[in-house]
Amino acid sequence: MRRALTAFVALIVAGVVAAVPSPSPASAAEPDPVIGGAVFNNPAGAQTSQYAIYQQIARIIDRVPAGETIRMSWLDFSNPVAAGEADTAERPNLVERLKTAHQRGVNVQIILNYSSYDDSAGTRIYPGVALSAELGTNAAASSFVMFCRDGAGCIAKRSVYNVLAYNHNKFLLASRVVLNSGASVSNVAFQSSGNLTVWDAESAYNNSITWSELSSYTNYVNYFADQKKYGPLATGVDNYYRTGSTDDVYKTHFFPRMETDGDPNQTSTDTMISVLNSVTCSYKGETDGLTHQTDIRVVVWGFTRIEVAKKLSALAKAGCWVDVVYAAGPSSDPYAYASERVVNELKSAGTKLGLHSCGVAYDGRTLKPHSKYMLIDGQYDDDQIPRVFTGSHNYSYSALRNADETIVRVRSAEIHRQYLTNFYKVRDTCSGKIPPS
Repeated sequence: MRRALTAFVALIVAGVVAAVPSPSPASAAEPDPVIGGAVFNNPAGAQTSQYAIYQQIARIIDRVPAGETIRMSWLDFSNPVAAGEADTAERPNLVERLKTAHQRGVNVQIILNYSSYDDSAGTRIYPGVALSAELGTNAAASSFVMFCRDGAGCIAKRSVYNVLAYNHNKFLLASRVVLNSGASVSNVAFQSSGNLTVWDAESAYNNSITWSELSSYTNYVNYFADQKKYGPLATGVDNYYRTGSTDDVYKTHFFPRMETDGDPNQTSTDTMISVLNSVTCSYKGETDGLTHQTDIRVVVWGFTRIEVAKKLSALAKAGCWVDVVYAAGPSSDPYAYASERVVNELKSAGTKLGLHSCGVAYDGRTLKPHSKYMLIDGQYDDDQIPRVFTGSHNYSYSALRNADETIVRVRSAEIHRQYLTNFYKVRDTCSGKIPPS
């Protein structure tokens, strides 16, 4: 397992095959997407920084050639660029990019949460209208737009703590992309923390990661197929939980995951507690033989699972360094923010645990973290390879028990370094140590 990281570069190289023509002249005008690395936005930056994740998505879409398939599953797609607005490299119109892909012969398959169907007034939302007209709504066809049932996910269906089920995913899959050089990369997976809205670009800190790995890509494709299969059905799969191989660089986890004792607080079926149970706080370095502490860092939008907070607090007291950044907001909100119980539990660790409530006033809006990631640097099971756990999954009960969700574990020192840089940027901005700009 300690040598698994060496496979990382080989996986990317293995996805590159013989050169083929570029799928469209427009794609060559913009840089290639990042494959094998992370992309973060900066809501306090210039437009190109705010919309960095959207640019990554657009660059993937643009490079999928005819005959290949794009699959997308998202909670909220209200499109950062409205109908009639210009499609630019800095602020791409993803609806138009998807329509263009379909028109050049790409199979485009999209699953959206019911909240993306219409607004609070009952008016159909532009992306759903435009893409339904372009792709159709027959999920048995090669291209389609499909909405999960009202008040439910496509797989998750039950209510937990009075929160209705929903599809909270934020991922895109491309069976193949053609880079500007003409090289081809197959089995491309993109996972983000952000929805496709203006707010997610201009007011929220989000993260994304894109990679090529056959096994984890196949897991996503199978999960997407199950969303399509169960979406129209009145009864879903309450205990759907599926995981990928531990040997993968990108290990997948798909939800919902049901408790076995009737209590949503059950620790033995909480994936993040299982993750934290694998941490050893004090360890001897494999290269220097010296004693080190394990560092655990978290950036999260919603945090209500008290048992996860207890575990983080216990690890801090046991000698780990734990640092948590969470979105400031009303603790009564069942969908998001940190509950009062969670905050008080984390505070019980005192100075052994860094805790940062984040809501920064900036240019007429409030900047908050919407990422959902945990970084672990130290001893984990039988190795010391740094890890990133990211995806659409908040540390809320609904994320675990009654939502269509994804976590991907990335075992990579380089990816961890990229996320660590982002962590410091978000934490320091939230702490007022550096100006948001």
